[in-house]
Amino acid sequence: MADAGRVKHHIMNNISDSKNTILMVGYCEPRSLGGRLMKGDKEVKIFSEFFKVEAEIGIMRSMSAHGDYDDLCQFLACQDPALVKTLFLVHGEYDVQQDFAEKLLKKKFTQVEIPQLHENFKLE
Repeated sequence: MADAGRVKHHIMNNISDSKNTILMVGYCEPRSLGGRLMKGDKEVKIFSEFFKVEAEIGIMRSMSAHGDYDDLCQFLACQDPALVKTLFLVHGEYDVQQDFAEKLLKKKFTQVEIPQLHENFKLE
């Protein structure tokens, strides 16, 4: 989603040059830097500095590095819910996370958490 890591530096260093193309691959949360670029914002804030978007923004929605609902369900089907203490849903939109949490509870996983930003949990 381009909000952290090296990609943020790459975008910052290339966004103001009209000879460049920044290719966004897969889904980006709409409020993230990647999401704002995908929706066509003409100016973005990166590291407290505003940058005019001069680079072409390409979008390739058909690829993703993340497992989808079916992939996650397939993985969890191999787990014994009685042995899983807590599941943390930390990726995706909140409404989808809530939906998924309800489905997991119905599958007998007893503790499903959707952490808030900077929320801490003690793991035992």
